[in-house]
Amino acid sequence: MPPRRILIVGAGIAGMASALAISKELIPFVPDLKITVFERHDILSTSGGAINLTPVAQRHLDQLGVLAELDRLGDEGGAEVDAIQFFSCRSGRSLGSIDFTHNHGQGFSGYKGRRVMRIMLSVAMLAVIERTRNIEIVFGKKLVKGEETANEAILYFQDGTTAAGDLVLGCDGVHSATRTQWVAPESPSEYTGISFLQGVVDAKTLKSRIHFQSTSMNVSRHGTLLASYCDREQEQIFLAAIVQFAEELLPRYRIDAGQDWRTQHAIRKALQEEMHDRFGKSGIPCVREMIHTPAEWMLYPVYQVRPGGRWHTQRAILLGDAAHAMPPLDESAAYALDDAILFSRILARYRDEPLTEAFKAYEDLRRETVNEAFKCSRRMWEKHKDMGLLEGRLREWTLPLYIRNSKEARDAAWEFDATKISIPTPVEGQESLYSFEKDYHF
Repeated sequence: MPPRRILIVGAGIAGMASALAISKELIPFVPDLKITVFERHDILSTSGGAINLTPVAQRHLDQLGVLAELDRLGDEGGAEVDAIQFFSCRSGRSLGSIDFTHNHGQGFSGYKGRRVMRIMLSVAMLAVIERTRNIEIVFGKKLVKGEETANEAILYFQDGTTAAGDLVLGCDGVHSATRTQWVAPESPSEYTGISFLQGVVDAKTLKSRIHFQSTSMNVSRHGTLLASYCDREQEQIFLAAIVQFAEELLPRYRIDAGQDWRTQHAIRKALQEEMHDRFGKSGIPCVREMIHTPAEWMLYPVYQVRPGGRWHTQRAILLGDAAHAMPPLDESAAYALDDAILFSRILARYRDEPLTEAFKAYEDLRRETVNEAFKCSRRMWEKHKDMGLLEGRLREWTLPLYIRNSKEARDAAWEFDATKISIPTPVEGQESLYSFEKDYHF
């Protein structure tokens, strides 16, 4: 019998995309479908700064009806990105670009890139959800435990309430309670050694010539500074320094609501000094001016979940960062959207099979791709760690070659469409090779 009560933990990109995708795929077969999304915060989270939507991510959002909603937001719906330009912070010279266009400036299957504040993407997704009759979002629900019986899964929240359903999707991010308190407690998140230092500056206040068209990566041996417009009118520039940062320093630079304004001011001043130390002698005048411009600097440590961990039980499955968090690899959102669309299609195809059959089919199609992406992201992020003088020069010399040599693979990846992946047909009466009992030796 198809699942009729679906519970989703987490109202981030993965959670809201999963709700929309499952509703679209399953409602023709399950008219009384009910999807409930539980979010631990009282409102949508405003953390995270601006994110990169590649052609793949934009295509997926269009398929879910979210892209049109983003466009309706006008200026706040993000800035179009034709390319990410790379520059040497030392010399100011161009090192090449990652292009989101081909064939005389056309996007991949009609889609280019977009830089948008994460909160605005969440607002657009929420607007689409609110028009979808079988989806409800409940805020202020922090998961503390999950369990399952032969007939249902049960969620226990910090406020003492519970919720029961046929299927649970853990979409609650890298520090997922669904994973650590239920599905895979042996797979904790871990700090990568890399952090983002983020802020936003007003482009109109800058006197120096802005050296990029829409988005730049300014490479130094002390980290990389992303500078990108994040609004359609190109009035706001989002800055994110990608830097090696010692784990023992993280508590000292963390800002939270319980601190008084003096403490927060001191932390932001220390973060700006960190930016000055790393990029203050840049050979690009615009970079020097941007990092000396007052901004509400915030530190965001980057965490990961190592590959190979368990993704599901009998009635619960992890999607997005809860399953496979990795340092961002070109695509801040696309992997979560891939997960949502692919799993929803499999769930609809396997609607009359045990959930573990759908889980196995999903893992068979997804795990190897995710593992390869994790390896690639780790190799790429090693390049953002602090380097010596000669190592930094070598990176500058080899980066243009890497960008050129990897173009064909990137172009192929940006044509990817999760709605077109071939899904195997369930084999009637075949015992699951990935059953809960065999996998976990119970």
